[in-house]
Amino acid sequence: MEQDFALDRDRCTQCGQCVYACNRQILAVNEGGYPFLPAENFEQCNGCGHCSAVCPADAVIPPRCGGEKAAPFPGNPDIGTAEGEAFLLSCRSMRRYKQEPVKKEDVLAVLDVARKAPSASNLQPVRWIALSGRDKAERFTVLTLEWFDKVVRHDPVMGSRYNVDTMLARYKNGYDVILRGAPNAVIAVTDKDAGWGPTDGAIATTYFCLAAHARGIGSCWCGFGMRALQAYQPLRDFAGVDGASQVHGMAFFGYPELGYRAVPPRNPLRVAWI
Repeated sequence: MEQDFALDRDRCTQCGQCVYACNRQILAVNEGGYPFLPAENFEQCNGCGHCSAVCPADAVIPPRCGGEKAAPFPGNPDIGTAEGEAFLLSCRSMRRYKQEPVKKEDVLAVLDVARKAPSASNLQPVRWIALSGRDKAERFTVLTLEWFDKVVRHDPVMGSRYNVDTMLARYKNGYDVILRGAPNAVIAVTDKDAGWGPTDGAIATTYFCLAAHARGIGSCWCGFGMRALQAYQPLRDFAGVDGASQVHGMAFFGYPELGYRAVPPRNPLRVAWI
């Protein structure tokens, strides 16, 4: 991942867009008019790849990207405003699922989009834990409810916020109050010392949910599971979260049992201009 900036001079048109797009402003132009990365600037490069992504001639191999060029979009990104807004507004928090697990290749395809989510300084700290199958989902739910019963109900803040007895009763009556019957889940994990871990994990998990929606897969953030994974050792052991790691995002997902046809009401827009 430490290769230098490389340029195909036969393709380069000397347009200068790569130099202009560099977010660290560390590229330069030589006497012949070609872009290059001065040796003294190499350590400042964060491998964002924008120099390659913006190049209209596909002439740039960006530094610190494993010798790969930016990949073309898999489809047409130039959708209209109405279509783009409709896609975003049609992405609902799904809580009713079919029992069939999502195919592994589809899960990997969605995660491949999520791994390209923005991250602070392009550090890309997020890694994933994937859960598949109702048997494992059931075990996850049981351990999370165990945390509610043993820990949350005795906490002066959380204990007053959540009615643990009601949650346990609903579960005993056959309703999964944690994963909502979903057969799949993903957990976004970073090292504990990742400075922007909570933000990077949230962005990556949101990308996951949107990419899943694009494939007809429903999803929903799992706040209960995420909080339990951050604090309850038996659940961390089950999920394989080691002591050097922390959970910063989680979503359950599956093939939706319902289809939404309209946008529900929300609070009025609140904005302060400065």
